Amino acid sequence: MRVRRAIAAWMVSIGAAAVGCSGPQVFFEHTPTHEPFAERLNAGAIRVRWPDSFSNESVAIFVGTDPSRIERGVPIAIATGRSARLNEDDTTGIDWDRRLFFELVPTGNGEPVVVAERRLPLECCDNFRDLGGYRTVDGRRVRWNRLYRANDLSALDGDDLEYLSPLNIKLVCDFRSERERTAKPDRQIDPTTREISLPIVQEGVDPAEMQRKIRTGGMAGLGIRSTMLEAYRAFVTDYADEWKAMFDRISDGANLPTVVHCTAGKDRTGFASALVLFALGVPEESVFEDYLLTNYYQQNFVRFVLRWVPLYSFFRTDPEDLRPLLEARREYLQASIDAMVETYGSIDAYLQRGLGLTPERRANLADLLLAPAR
Repeated sequence: MRVRRAIAAWMVSIGAAAVGCSGPQVFFEHTPTHEPFAERLNAGAIRVRWPDSFSNESVAIFVGTDPSRIERGVPIAIATGRSARLNEDDTTGIDWDRRLFFELVPTGNGEPVVVAERRLPLECCDNFRDLGGYRTVDGRRVRWNRLYRANDLSALDGDDLEYLSPLNIKLVCDFRSERERTAKPDRQIDPTTREISLPIVQEGVDPAEMQRKIRTGGMAGLGIRSTMLEAYRAFVTDYADEWKAMFDRISDGANLPTVVHCTAGKDRTGFASALVLFALGVPEESVFEDYLLTNYYQQNFVRFVLRWVPLYSFFRTDPEDLRPLLEARREYLQASIDAMVETYGSIDAYLQRGLGLTPERRANLADLLLAPAR
């Protein structure tokens, strides 16, 4: 949410290094438990990993620059174990400056799957990622390059915009408040990209008041964890019209590909992304896995803030008092799910009665966003 980025700005104001356009460094590996996962190690190397449930035997790996154009002749690697490091030197005619797609084909009767770097390798947006690839309960998978989730788009630089241009993004759904939008207008991804404002306002976290409390040591009694839990419940109870409007837009194929975003790309965007994945039939544990990936991609930012808060506050504020604001936590999204169940009886009932997603509308959404089962 907007306070997280405001904190970073305050840190810069006391002489800390700027967060901005540096791209995330990996401190901890994400361990996939439900879906294969790809991560870029450097400009010429990508590691692909998969859980035991995908394959305990060897996996043949093929590569392409688009999920529909993967060269399935000779694999670039045949890996054992649960991971493979793939290098630019192992391929010819492949542009490693672009996001690559890998088809993993397990030996035996396992189902092949296409996996890609989920985070787009942008310099000035560390949480811009693709919602594709997730398996649904009926065996289909979310299409790649159809729906993206992101954080602040105001800092996109020329190289980022050049990278995004070929994606042909049609629509941006912006969940920031009017105050946030005015302070940091989005960079337009493409001249043809349209933008819709669907403001979701978190109560109880005013940036100016938060800055004062950090500075004066008043964070300990603020109850940020409780505020976050209430915010996630309010996403369900107070903002049905905004979520309905989002589904109206992404249910129109003319608006795809679409980006949904807020300031941090964690809370409002995390909940919106979870709604879409639930509507498509993605299992709950995979939805949580996607939600919690923000912690992996933004660990640089969190470490930066926690390191400089003591200096900014003249050691009046314990950085751990800020951690509930900076992290995506399972209990937060669970609070939203609990609110759906308490109010409507189930997630599916909330989608249908609360947001108007009838079985027919969900089937139409699936046609747009899901690839056929193999």
